Formats: sequence, C-alpha cells, structure tokens
Amino acid sequence: MSEKKPKWLQALEAQSWQAELIASGLAIYGSLSLGNYLDYFSDWAVLRFDERTLNILVYMFLYIYAAHAILVISFITHLVLRILWAGILGLSSVFPKGVNTETKVYPDFFKEKLKRDYPDLSKYSLELDRMCSLIFSILCAMVIVLINISLWILIYLLLSFLLLKFLPVSIVNAIGYAFIGLYFLIALVGGLMTQGKFKNANLSKKYGYELVMSMSKFVYLIGNKSFNYITQTIRSNTTSKSFFVGMFALLILSMFFAFPRFVSTVEVYKPISFANGSPAPSYSVKANYKDQITKDFVLEPFIQSELIRDDFLQLYLPKFKREQPIMDSLCEVYEWNDDISKTKNRELRASARNTCASIYYTLSIDNKELMNLKYYYKNEFHNNRGGYEVFIPIDSISAGRHVLKIQSKYMAKEETHYVRNIPFYKTK
Repeated sequence: MSEKKPKWLQALEAQSWQAELIASGLAIYGSLSLGNYLDYFSDWAVLRFDERTLNILVYMFLYIYAAHAILVISFITHLVLRILWAGILGLSSVFPKGVNTETKVYPDFFKEKLKRDYPDLSKYSLELDRMCSLIFSILCAMVIVLINISLWILIYLLLSFLLLKFLPVSIVNAIGYAFIGLYFLIALVGGLMTQGKFKNANLSKKYGYELVMSMSKFVYLIGNKSFNYITQTIRSNTTSKSFFVGMFALLILSMFFAFPRFVSTVEVYKPISFANGSPAPSYSVKANYKDQITKDFVLEPFIQSELIRDDFLQLYLPKFKREQPIMDSLCEVYEWNDDISKTKNRELRASARNTCASIYYTLSIDNKELMNLKYYYKNEFHNNRGGYEVFIPIDSISAGRHVLKIQSKYMAKEETHYVRNIPFYKTK
C-alpha cells in the first residue's frame, strides 16, 4: 500500500498552477533566447569542423532544435491554457451553476441541448487544470528523449575521433552502423515483450522488465529516472495507442516548427548547400556587406558596403576547416624549419598560405577574371578561425551596378563548385 501524501504536498499540488504560471512566463523568455545561443554554436561549429564531422553534427543539431521547438510550443500552449483556465475559474465563481436553464433567452429545447453539451463549468475548469499540469510532464519527457539522442551522437563523434587514429573510416562507420542496428534490434525485442500476446509469455515474464529497464538506463544517460516516472505513469493510465500516437504527434509537430530555423542555420553543413549558397547575381544579401553584418561569426565573404565610393573593394573570405584538405592537395604545406627563427618561419608560412589562396580562389567582376591579386591571411573578427583579405582595384570600371563573383576549388559533387555573387554599386 502506498504511503499517504503529507498535507503540505497535497496543498502544493493543488496550488501548482501558481508555480506553473511563473515558470511558463520565465521559460518562454528563456526558450526564445536559447535559439540565439543555438545559432551561435551552430555557426561556430561550421567553421571549425571537417566535412565528415559536419555530416554527423547536422543530425545532432536537428534534435536539439526540435527540443527547443518543443520548449517554445509547450510553454506558450501552457500559458494560453492557464489564462483560459483562470478565465473559466473566474466565470465559475460568478456563475457557479454554469448554464442557467431557467433563462428566458432561449427556448426549452435549446436549453436542454445546451446543458447536455456544457453541463458543468467547474468540471471543465478541472479538465483544463489537469491538462495544463500534464503539459509540463510530457514536455520534460520529450526534451529528455531529444537531448539524449543528441548526446549519443556527440559520444559517437568523440569515439570515432579516437578510433580513426587506429582504423580506416570505412571500418569506423561500419562499427557505428552495427551499433545502431543492435540497439534497434534489442529495442524491438524489448517492445514486443510488453505488447500483445508476447507480454504474458514465459520469456517476457523472466526477462521483459529487466531488458526494458536496462535499455532505458543505457539510452537515457540524462534524466532516466524522471523519464520513466513520467512515461510509465502516463502509459499505465492510457492505452498504448494513445500514448505512442500522442508522443509521435508531438515529435512531428516539433520537427515542423524547428525545421525553418534548422534549415536557415544548419543547412550550410551539407556540402551541396555550402557550395550553392549564393542567390542570383542580382540579389544582394546583408551578410555580404561589412556595414550590414549582425552575426558574431562570418560565414559569407563580404566587401565593405553595397554602395562603393572608393576606388577599391576590400574583400574578406572566411576560411572553413572543411576546405583545408582541398587546399593541402593543391599547395605544398609549409614545414617548420628549426634552423631559422620563429619570426622567419611565421613569415614563410604566411607567404605559403597566401600563395595557396591565390590558387584556391578565382575572382571576377562582371565575368571578367581578375589577375595578379594579393591575398593576406588575417582574423577579421576574433570569433572566426581566420580568413583572407583581398584589395581589388576598381578604378578602371564604370560607375553603376556590378557583380563580384567568387569561386573556389571546393566541390560538393562533380561540376558543383563553391560560388558566391556579391552585387555592388560604384558611385563614381
């Protein structure tokens, strides 16, 4: 027999709406702000990781952005329902009997049907109260699921970094696929042991509970006990169909709301999107002009302004870790020489790096290739890994609208090079 709840806990449960309202207000503000931090980390990662890592990180960010969407959706929904509940509660205090069947406003047949469909105002208020309280529990369960998926992706990345020191990429990938396959196989067996005719089988009685709980402890490294308290309580008080349909629907809804932000920030992780990120040559983007940049990290090449009053363009080209293998294959990598000074070594390394940039990039204005340009490696912003600065003379071109085209040797697939177009207007 379960222990009787202390009075203070019963009173706290009855007044939980007060804490929920405060939590929802603060959480909505915090959740909306959290999106900016996710964007910041996403931009930081795309500059500093190689192609293989980015192809895995894209899935981690997908689940993190989905968890963020669940937070925002759930907290806003909860706040709206709580406001509705407060309104119904106030209405109930003024009109405790609800619909007045003695009113002369409606005919008798209408009042009977009205009372049938809306019989008890206080009961409806209680239903809203329970719904609001349940939202927080479901929210926590879904966030725990998505955060743990992201955590396992991160663990896989760290382990693969270690394994790649001793094993080829193909074997490391095969180990990852085998691990995922084994997990789904065990999860399928565990799920079958609690469903249909299998749940009363001898094998299920002997191993079913231990298998399900062991899988839960293994998968949910964070919040396992909380997750099981929530899900097992809800599932044991609802049908399996309602439970799984509800969880799946919430997951799909979160993905739907997370997808636009996810695409706008993480789409660049994909090689083809990174290469084809430039719009039509006639279309200007704020990220391509220094006086319009608002982000902390520079992910796009930029010039000083869309309106050029100078006789030169000051172009900055951000450098991505994913580009380094291609640059290394095109250019001779500078080797440190212990027989000369550190200062001289740095000068020679910088010279080799700048020379490599002139091979890697091709610049043109109005489809006329620019020759004999000097590239200078520098850190334009302290957050960036680094990039190249180029001064392009434009005193010989006429006033009016022109397009600077940037093309690199980076290829997402055959004949798909990295291309960016930056339109500008020369005033004189």
